[in-house]
Amino acid sequence: MGKFDTLCPGCFTEKGKKKICPHCKFDEKELRSPLALPIRFLLQNQFLVGRVLGKPGGFGITYFGWDVKLETTIAIKEYLPRDLVGRDSDRSTLIPHSDEDGKIFRYGLEQYLKEAQNLAKFNHANLVHVRHFFEENETAYLVMDYYEGCNLEEYLAQKGGKLPEEEAVKITLQILDGLAVVHAENLLHRDIKPRNIYITKEGNPILLDFGSARITTGAMTRSLTVILTPGFAPYEQYYTRGLQ
Repeated sequence: MGKFDTLCPGCFTEKGKKKICPHCKFDEKELRSPLALPIRFLLQNQFLVGRVLGKPGGFGITYFGWDVKLETTIAIKEYLPRDLVGRDSDRSTLIPHSDEDGKIFRYGLEQYLKEAQNLAKFNHANLVHVRHFFEENETAYLVMDYYEGCNLEEYLAQKGGKLPEEEAVKITLQILDGLAVVHAENLLHRDIKPRNIYITKEGNPILLDFGSARITTGAMTRSLTVILTPGFAPYEQYYTRGLQ
């Protein structure tokens, strides 16, 4: 048995040899996407991979994680554009589907690392906080603060589909306050929508998923469906040469 085998990948509490965690009911026997890293995979000899958070997107997977040195929960975001790459037989390394896909993937990877570097500069209550970023398994990872709560889309559903005006305005102004900091650094988000606004259990809204790698890679392949979200994108994003 490995050093971390008694830690639950669902909540990272001690659960002994039980397959179903008595604390969070996470079942290790449940099917896991072949695109996801194996549970308890150790990155950088420090970050332990747990359950997948939300649904894997077209350009990445976010995991619940555990920092074994600081002994605290984290979120780990892996750059994984599934149209371009897949897992090798070792279940960790990413390999491109073709030489052309490899070129586009590496270009997107460069943008992903630049995004991480930019985000790491920010320390704002309404912007996702990036603690660390690194390259491994032929891709890159962002280590972020983990927040308990749900995204605004889910929060709205819980509230019956609409919010009181005062609460809606408060959330909007907090997000705009964080966005002003981003814009001051000449950066753009380009995918603000309820799914990318996270409401913590304390009620604080956090702007997530800047996605510059997704946008630049999409532009490179002219695949407009992955560059924008209909209903939430400005007019100029519908054109590959639009002035952003």
